[in-house]
Amino acid sequence: MALSCSSDKATIKAKIDGLNNGRVVLKVLRLNTQVVADTIKTDNEGSFVYKAKNLSEHPEFYYLYYKENRIASLLLAGGDKIYLTTDTLGSEISVEGSNESSLLNELEGYLATKDSEFRNALLERSAALNSKNTALADSLNYRLGSMFVKYKQDAIKHLYSHPNSLTNVYLLYHKLPGDLPLFGDMRDILLYRRVYDSLSNSYPGSVYLNPLLDEISLREKSEAISSKLLDASEVGFPDLRLPDAKSKMRTLSELSGKPFILVFWSITDVNQRLFNRDLLELYDKYSAAGLQIYQVCVDTDKTAWARAVAEQGLPWINVCDGLGSASSAVSTYNIVEVPSLFVIDKSGTIVARDVFDSQLEKLIAKIF
Repeated sequence: MALSCSSDKATIKAKIDGLNNGRVVLKVLRLNTQVVADTIKTDNEGSFVYKAKNLSEHPEFYYLYYKENRIASLLLAGGDKIYLTTDTLGSEISVEGSNESSLLNELEGYLATKDSEFRNALLERSAALNSKNTALADSLNYRLGSMFVKYKQDAIKHLYSHPNSLTNVYLLYHKLPGDLPLFGDMRDILLYRRVYDSLSNSYPGSVYLNPLLDEISLREKSEAISSKLLDASEVGFPDLRLPDAKSKMRTLSELSGKPFILVFWSITDVNQRLFNRDLLELYDKYSAAGLQIYQVCVDTDKTAWARAVAEQGLPWINVCDGLGSASSAVSTYNIVEVPSLFVIDKSGTIVARDVFDSQLEKLIAKIF
């Protein structure tokens, strides 16, 4: 009985440098949201002993915060006795008593270092582009690509070196500065599946397995749709039939035989309205040569959409069925975020997806 009563409890003994008679907040990860589990007081030396209750036998992600700073991360399970030292910035962390927690903090430290290096390179490239130093910008692009490849190689090494660790879940969803997913390639589904299969054996009741399986299913669906789109040159691009501002049904296939851009957007984002200005410049430059645009709004307020189209004076085909994310156009082209666009040449081949700014203009110039 004593064993069964203690198996769902864990003890955290901590010392936080620089925090005397203060408070820290303990949060737990629930799906993709951190929820406050408790508020903990420290003594005049910055120490506390905290007993967590009703824990699973499978580790869960817990985070310790001081104000806005995350000062420690833990993979906490029933029966754990953890000894933690950190500071109010979370810059000096030591964890004993939990191999998973120790591995998590080691991984987070590595990722923070690499993210900083990648962010600095991004800033350098941005400065080079602003100063129109094309040679330096190209060099930094190459450098960023090399950094990403090495980053991902190290991450895959971690997945293979620790196949039964829940830290792999954290790693799979990690994004580099610039909102770049570390494992965003369609082929990475094999790694997702490998992690899921390993964790299913190690932690069969983990709360993180079902969301991981959902992600795998979503990626498999996306891969299937992408494969169809890549084969569009043989069967033609998927057609759409949606109403314009005058309730006239406009089909995508009416643009067959012409180069065109298929754009998905939302009027609720100011940046996307600004993007329309870029499209106007591109359209003015190449419409005489035959460029067409078919723009799909994914909003539910058709009145606001029609007003925005009129205010901006968008001369191309604009359509909206008012169904938002439930629109058949969204599912047909597997749209998960906006703006999103496809460039289709006069043969009906989808030659690019989600290219913007100078890359888009270069591609259109090449087509013509």
